[in-house]
Amino acid sequence: MSGVAQEHSYDVECPHCHKTFAGERIDGGRAARYRGFKCPHCKLFVPLQRATDGGPSEAPSRDRAAG
Repeated sequence: MSGVAQEHSYDVECPHCHKTFAGERIDGGRAARYRGFKCPHCKLFVPLQRATDGGPSEAPSRDRAAG
């Protein structure tokens, strides 16, 4: 069925309490600023941009600095 939406789980680190959690993205309507995740620990809303910034793109720079 084409009308069925698939749910994806993301590994997110909360910028407030620094705990990681698996969360499903909240679409939040038309505005991009309402898209993100709700931390189950501190209840802070984590915007999608904040959750994805510093993720996989940051790992290679750490490896280069260590080597």
